[in-house]
This record gives sequence, C-alpha cells and structure tokens, in this order.
Amino acid sequence: MTAISFLAAVENSYDLIAIACSKTPYYQLCESTLRNDPKSWDANLNGLTLIMLNSLSFRSNRTLDAINQFLKEKPELKVPLTNCLNLYSSVVNFFIVDAIKAANRSDIPLGQEYMYDSKKSIHDCENGFKPNPSPLGVANGINSDICDIAYNMFGLMNTTLIHS
Repeated sequence: MTAISFLAAVENSYDLIAIACSKTPYYQLCESTLRNDPKSWDANLNGLTLIMLNSLSFRSNRTLDAINQFLKEKPELKVPLTNCLNLYSSVVNFFIVDAIKAANRSDIPLGQEYMYDSKKSIHDCENGFKPNPSPLGVANGINSDICDIAYNMFGLMNTTLIHS
C-alpha cells in the first residue's frame, strides 16, 4: 500500500466513523471509543460495530471486577451487588457474546435485541440500589450509553452511509 492509498484509507475510515457516530445518541463517546482502537482505521461498519461490542465487553468485565471488590468492601450492599453480579455476568457471558455472533452474521434484529437486553440488565443493576446511591453509577451510565451506540450501529449496518 502506498502512502497516498494508506492516507486515503485512513481518511475514508475516519469519515465513516464520523458519519456512523453522528447517527448515534452519544457522538463523542462513540467517536473516541472507535478512534482509540487501531483496528478502526480500516474497518467497515460491521467492523466498527464489533469494536464497539468489544469495548462494551471490556468495560463490563471491569464493572464485574468492581462489583467483586465492592462485595468485599461493602457488606451492607450485598443484595444489590449480588444482583448486579448476576446481571453483568449475563451481559458479558451471553448478551455480548451473542451480539458479536449476530454482527458476524449481519443479523441486525438479533444484535439489537441483545443490546436492548444488555441495557435493561445494566439499568436493573443500577435501580437495585435505590433509594441509596449506586457505587456503580458512572460505570453503569457509560455501559448503558455504549449499548445505545451499538444498538444504533446495528441499525446502520443495512444502510448506505456514504454516497459516492
């Protein structure tokens, strides 16, 4: 690949990132997540969706780590934290895994369903702490936003974003 064709590929993928992210509810989070992954430089929309799903997986696993730490440090929150542990385990071990499979098959409705289920689980985790504040509020908020982004990116997979 020549330097000029490489730059054109990077410019085209950056245009795709900007266009795709503009179709989601959280442009800045979408754009920063995708641009920070070198695989996005030459990815198509399906590849960008997979990058977003992998980001959700990474962040959800970090949230599981935080839940396990809070279970040791905050025994008074055992019930809602255990609920979150179960919910996030489903998100990580089933919903995201199956959403990745759906993306690889271009099964848009199924991928969107898994993102809806993930978001619902994250919200159920957050709501389990009420009326008290959740120690997972920031992580739950970001993870929920990424679910929305991925849901929208699945929807974009059957559209033409860039007209030549």
